[in-house]
Amino acid sequence: MSFEFVKVVTEDTVEIVTDDTLREMKEHGTMGFPFQYYSEHFDWSRLESVEWHWHKELELIDEVSGDMECQIGDRHLHLGENTGILINSGVIHRFQAPAGKEGSKCDFTDFLFSPEMIAPAHSVVYHKYIQPFLVSGIDYLILKKDIPWQGRMIEQMKETGRECRARRKAAELRIQINLGTMWLEIAEHMEEYLGESAIIPSKNNKNILNQARLRKMMQYIWDNYTERISLDDIAQAANISKSAALRCFRSGLQTSPVGYLNDYRLSRAKEHLLNDKGSISDVAMSVGFDNVGYFDRVFKRAFGVTPKQFIKQAST
Repeated sequence: MSFEFVKVVTEDTVEIVTDDTLREMKEHGTMGFPFQYYSEHFDWSRLESVEWHWHKELELIDEVSGDMECQIGDRHLHLGENTGILINSGVIHRFQAPAGKEGSKCDFTDFLFSPEMIAPAHSVVYHKYIQPFLVSGIDYLILKKDIPWQGRMIEQMKETGRECRARRKAAELRIQINLGTMWLEIAEHMEEYLGESAIIPSKNNKNILNQARLRKMMQYIWDNYTERISLDDIAQAANISKSAALRCFRSGLQTSPVGYLNDYRLSRAKEHLLNDKGSISDVAMSVGFDNVGYFDRVFKRAFGVTPKQFIKQAST
């Protein structure tokens, strides 16, 4: 087996391709060695966000320089130089600049790896020390350098990065040992962050179910935003009631289904205004707004300028 441990990602190369549940389709590493280390460099004036997605792999982020925010549900998590984050398997998340820092830049390193990099799924180690975290209902862990065991994890992440870049003899084994060393810290401190969630299966199952429902409804919006769709249509995509859909979006994305639909339509409208030669009314219709006056109002409320002013600014 031979592949590049380190991949460089910029705003020009980032691409998140998902299936109908928002699961990222990209392979991280290989089937024989499901691990990939990324060195990422983003200019937020050129990249609006890394959009909503999830993956089976665990994700660890470290060495954030500049401004970056990870959004998980209704939580906006600022990641900085002395913090890291572990994102659990199956959790919908996105990355963006913090509010007011949309023109800033950000450099960071992260790696994604299958839980089976630590131990096979049929093993005692997996069932005692890995699976409890995966099914805990915990979406993420913020890692702070000034907390001793978390600081050790952050240092181990840096060491893993050095191994990836150096590609020394037996690099795969060294990387796997580093992941196991980090997970030992997770396992030894499990009671600190799991608390009661580790012994309440109904709570864990509810969190996983809500994530799955949210994925289905978001994907329905992505596929049908150009059409006239209602709250009932969005709820039916996940086979739930309208009130359940409202709760699901509020807890997962801190907005309503219709609010998310309008935001998505407006983001697509910005792209059309920049790249298409049609009229503003044509753009409004193409993204699902059948009233140009309403489109003007919501566009200005969202971006501070009318569509006409936006085009003028973009052309200067």
